Amino acid sequence: MLRRIQPEVGNWYENPEAETLFEVVAIDDDGSSLAVQYFDGELEEMDIETFWQLPLRTVEQPEDWSGPYEIDQEDRDDQDLPLPMETDQYLPFDDFESDGVRIYDDY
Repeated sequence: MLRRIQPEVGNWYENPEAETLFEVVAIDDDGSSLAVQYFDGELEEMDIETFWQLPLRTVEQPEDWSGPYEIDQEDRDDQDLPLPMETDQYLPFDDFESDGVRIYDDY
């Protein structure tokens, strides 16, 4: 007997026949229909019977978060972002030692 996959909000599913990947984003209170969001961002509502008829398997959330946002690789590799500092890089205040901070009030 074929085991039905029960939809759960937040879970990701793959339909290998249609080559689609989607997340269940909502289930109606009566459980008769659900909303899914495909990896490309498209939203669709389907009834529970349709969901059960699909040849689905549960999968992990995709690592590539940019699917629905249509972000190119060159945009993800933004050159304006600061690069992490090298651990052996000399900073101008490395040799500066302070015993505290003195605050003068001219009033």
